[in-house]
Amino acid sequence: LHEIADAGAGFAERRDLVFVGGFRHPPNVDAVRWFLGEVFPRIRAALPDVQFHCIGGYVPETIAAFSDAPGVHIHGHVPDIAPYMDGCRIAVAPLRFGAGVKGKVNLSMAHGQPVVATPCAAEGMHLQDGVDVLLAEDSNAFADAVIALYGDEVLWSRLAGNGLANVQAHFSLDAARDTVRRVFFDS
Repeated sequence: LHEIADAGAGFAERRDLVFVGGFRHPPNVDAVRWFLGEVFPRIRAALPDVQFHCIGGYVPETIAAFSDAPGVHIHGHVPDIAPYMDGCRIAVAPLRFGAGVKGKVNLSMAHGQPVVATPCAAEGMHLQDGVDVLLAEDSNAFADAVIALYGDEVLWSRLAGNGLANVQAHFSLDAARDTVRRVFFDS
């Protein structure tokens, strides 16, 4: 469940990419290694000024090793995530395995931050490619999706609004309250 933040800064006031996820969870380690090894270099070739912010505690050496790469910022745990949710233009969720609702995706969408995700990262979340999120499975498609979204204010605004509405409808405190009320009191 997520509290719905306001939409935050608009397209022109935001920049860069962000990933959020603790590294005690093996899918997050794999996701960031794959993203930084195979996807981000393609993005930087097209958008040489874009920066990638990696947020999450317990950073293993395999991730910390990317700290010296151009445009890569491995922050580890941060005391306040809001500046990244409200200031970065796009969240990435490059998960290649795992199950269940992905909190990182809903967290970003609850802040009006569009997400580029793998199909695995969007499973079971009522998300539609091109409507609430951009989905891409391989490294070329993932890089292309980030590059396209990064430069398209109309698409960015549509995904931001629809993602926010999706979290409100399915994963907000109000949605949970309505479900509990329906299950326990309306039956």
